[in-house]
Amino acid sequence: MIIIINIILSLILSDRIDQINKLTKEAEEAFKNEDFTETIEKYELLIDSFDFSNEQVYLNLAHSHLLSKDTLKAIENYNYASLADKSEIKSIALQQLGNISEKNNKLEDALNFYKASIIADSKNNDSKYNYELVKKKLNNKKDQKQNNKNNQSQNEKNKDNSESKKNDNKGQDDKNNKKDKEEKKSENKENSSKSNEESVEEKLKKINMSKKKAEMILDALNNNEFQYIQQLKRKSKKKLDKNKPDW
Repeated sequence: MIIIINIILSLILSDRIDQINKLTKEAEEAFKNEDFTETIEKYELLIDSFDFSNEQVYLNLAHSHLLSKDTLKAIENYNYASLADKSEIKSIALQQLGNISEKNNKLEDALNFYKASIIADSKNNDSKYNYELVKKKLNNKKDQKQNNKNNQSQNEKNKDNSESKKNDNKGQDDKNNKKDKEEKKSENKENSSKSNEESVEEKLKKINMSKKKAEMILDALNNNEFQYIQQLKRKSKKKLDKNKPDW
């Protein structure tokens, strides 16, 4: 009886192993043919129905999800694979997590994943190369940030200098405007005087009298006026003398 039970169990176990091997082979074949939907279906059947899961299954399943553009599922299965005891599989899983982080511009996370990948397998040259590349990116980003900060500081300084220069120019402009107004006022006054002089000359011209002759007449009038004033002074003196006593 025990022998029969053992035989039955052996047959069941053998059949289970055959099915697992068959599904594994079909999944690998589908992956080679880039039929990632079928690959995912076969690997998930192995895990869910046959409770069969190992490091390689999780790694291949993660690759399939990533190539199917399902990044979240890929990350989930890469995390499972990163717990592997086998250093090569662990390193590849961590490297892939680093690649995903770098693609999403999470450079600090990517650097940490690549570092962990190198620690898991020092022969992983891809992770070494990616580590140096991301490290360089981070340094450039840091330098760029510092340059932007310096440029901002310089721009603020230039702005302050520009404002100061603008105020100086405004003061100089006001001074120049004042000077221009004074010069214009003086010029207008000079033009007005010249205009008046021309006006007199035009009037003299209308009565056919030269400027020289007009000046002679004016001198004569002034001379006559002076003589008349002198006569008035003498008459006034004589009147005062009449009022004096004869003695």
